[in-house]
Amino acid sequence: MSDVTLNQVIAEADMLPPDEQKELFRYLEKKINRQPLPEWPITPPIVRTCTPKDRSKEDEWFRQHRDEYVGQWIALDGDRLLGHNEDFKVVATAARNAGVADALIFFVELRNAPDFVVW
Repeated sequence: MSDVTLNQVIAEADMLPPDEQKELFRYLEKKINRQPLPEWPITPPIVRTCTPKDRSKEDEWFRQHRDEYVGQWIALDGDRLLGHNEDFKVVATAARNAGVADALIFFVELRNAPDFVVW
């Protein structure tokens, strides 16, 4: 058996040029029966953008009706109230049952409620 230690192998591998380090990595991947790595360079994923939905109708509805629903979750689609309740699940179910996948669901707090921040 050899007297070579893992730390020595790692130190030697650190001195290899990047291409040879990649080959060593592929060799070790195959050795431990994992899926081979893709060829380098890896192509980044395609990022798609979307246009945000205009929520001005929801904003206007909220300005007019917010005091009626303090302490409750509400679901809006435009200026249409889909549901309201103290239980989020009830409101989310009402929005789903209305067939609205992108309903605006939020909790209505008192106007002068202190900010709540979580880290």
